Amino acid sequence: MIICNIVLFSIRILHNYSMKKLVLSLATIVAATSFSLCGCNPGKSKTPILENNAIHHDDEFGGAYIDISIDSFNKLGFKFGDSVNLEFTTSTKKVSFNDIGYFSGYYVPAGQDLVVGYKGYDYIKYCINYGSDIYADNNFNEDTKVTIKLNEKAKYLDIEETLSITYSDDRNDPSYKSDEQFANFREIKVGRVKEKMLYRGASPIDNSRKRSEIVDGLLKKNNIQYNVDLADKESAIGGNKYTIHDYFKGLQDNNKVIFLGMAAAYKADDFSNKMKTMFEAMINNDGPYYIHCLEGKDRTGYVCMVLEALCGATYEELVSDYFITYSNYYGIEKGSEKYNVIKQLHIDEMIRYVFGFEKGMLLATVAYHTMATNYLLNIGLTQDQIDTLQLKLSN
Repeated sequence: MIICNIVLFSIRILHNYSMKKLVLSLATIVAATSFSLCGCNPGKSKTPILENNAIHHDDEFGGAYIDISIDSFNKLGFKFGDSVNLEFTTSTKKVSFNDIGYFSGYYVPAGQDLVVGYKGYDYIKYCINYGSDIYADNNFNEDTKVTIKLNEKAKYLDIEETLSITYSDDRNDPSYKSDEQFANFREIKVGRVKEKMLYRGASPIDNSRKRSEIVDGLLKKNNIQYNVDLADKESAIGGNKYTIHDYFKGLQDNNKVIFLGMAAAYKADDFSNKMKTMFEAMINNDGPYYIHCLEGKDRTGYVCMVLEALCGATYEELVSDYFITYSNYYGIEKGSEKYNVIKQLHIDEMIRYVFGFEKGMLLATVAYHTMATNYLLNIGLTQDQIDTLQLKLSN
């Protein structure tokens, strides 16, 4: 793009000189080559831009939805892997965010911002991955407008291509060898966790991924006695995407379900308060326990890391259990290029984020039981409560 602009600027300067015809001919050739190199398309806008567009708040997870569909945004010339600049305009100020990656998934470390066009979203979204609510933090409102410009074409394309992963919602897809794999349903078997005590997986009630009935059957098969729903608010479960099946309904009728409605802002006070409420509920109810969000991946992974560490899991065990999700959904194998990138950029960064580790700290040498205990103390549990929780879950 820089080459394109230099060439066009040169044309305007040289137009006034006597050899302009020759120069223009040469410039046309160079410009055509430059358009090919920088991905521009003659006849269209040379710099993709979305101007003065409306936004609205993502009340569930935090962040700003941009009122344009993924397809429409991409048709402007933006592509996954690009770097973009955003300028939000309110009635009193302008707020700019520069060199932000645009991805098809949440392919940045926890705490980093991105523009995401996630499969199934009606809009593109600007947010901080697992971080605070950037919409609320900047006092955006319904009158706020955003302009998005291309910063650098394909700057983050290597990350996009490596981490761009999707999975099927069809149980008959031959990549799924069992109901458990399809539902990302598994018993946690790390550290000193008691046998058949702690399970994790996809939602048994949110059917937007077409898994709820199968998960409900697995709850029954594994005699789950207490369901921890990280994702949903009880007041919302009458909506169209929800289906309450028989086993879950029995748990609900017997007050053996807790609905937490947790956004993925892991450092927010609201998240910590709900974590405390969840652990207290587990202390006051007997297992086996089932922990889930929608996919059983990120929020579930965060919570389970704390519980696994409390029960004596090592760094290698934390990584191994977290990665089963990527094997179940995406068929990614340990040791592959995608495995190595996911481990480095996502799982290791999640571990750092959960326990507050600094960059460069050797994760394999940490005493995770101590770190989990400190975490639980910091969110407000007493040592007696922590001891009781550990006794319920581990040998």
